[in-house]
Amino acid sequence: MRTTDFSQVLFDALQYSGNDRHNITDETFSQFRDFANARMREAWESNNWFEVCRLDDFTTTQDASGTNYFVPSASASEILGVWNKNPQDTSTAVQIDYQIYNTGSEIRIILPSILATGTYQYRLKCPALTGDPYIATIPYYQGSQIYFDSGSGTGSKTPVAGRPHYGNFYTCLATSTTAGQNPNTHPTLWAKIEIPYIFGSFLAWGSAANWYVSETMINEATVIEGKATQVLEQEYDKFLRQQGQFGKINMRNTY
Repeated sequence: MRTTDFSQVLFDALQYSGNDRHNITDETFSQFRDFANARMREAWESNNWFEVCRLDDFTTTQDASGTNYFVPSASASEILGVWNKNPQDTSTAVQIDYQIYNTGSEIRIILPSILATGTYQYRLKCPALTGDPYIATIPYYQGSQIYFDSGSGTGSKTPVAGRPHYGNFYTCLATSTTAGQNPNTHPTLWAKIEIPYIFGSFLAWGSAANWYVSETMINEATVIEGKATQVLEQEYDKFLRQQGQFGKINMRNTY
């Protein structure tokens, strides 16, 4: 998947809102991070983007009462379709009606009893952007998130002279790290949160619009919101018209 650096989103949003990208306070960083976080989910769930959707096969199980079901991937957010066959492999795949049921301990996809195997499409869970700039002198614990510039190997919010700037969020995978174990020196201890390239411009314009709203500059916010809507519509156009992502036509009879 083609991705974009959060630092580029941040710099663009600051420029669009008239803020200084060379003087980013902790408060400004947190504010625009939170704006981008909200906008990310808005874009993520607005369409069946191939960047954030997956197909997977399933085998059903029956519970004690005879209900036929399967448990979707732990990375699944919304279920977008269920077929008796993989729709990428054949035009005879038939879409199946299903129900989503929460037992309290797991999510189940309830299916007709005659179906034993098939394929389903789901949207990945939208990641949250919550991290603060990396501090080299403290340890981090599993699940904590940092903002880290891999170009300079620091938590700098602005470019370091002579170094490229690639600022992104990373989640700690280890039970705990020791001070100084960052994504550059210990990459297996961290997972980078990837931002799809197609969302980058929308996040920047949308965050700028949110900032204008926060400053009660409603007229300006309306104009910038219009630009955010436009760039996301351009991505819809690329998806539907230019790339022709309509899916295969299901054919039950070929005569």
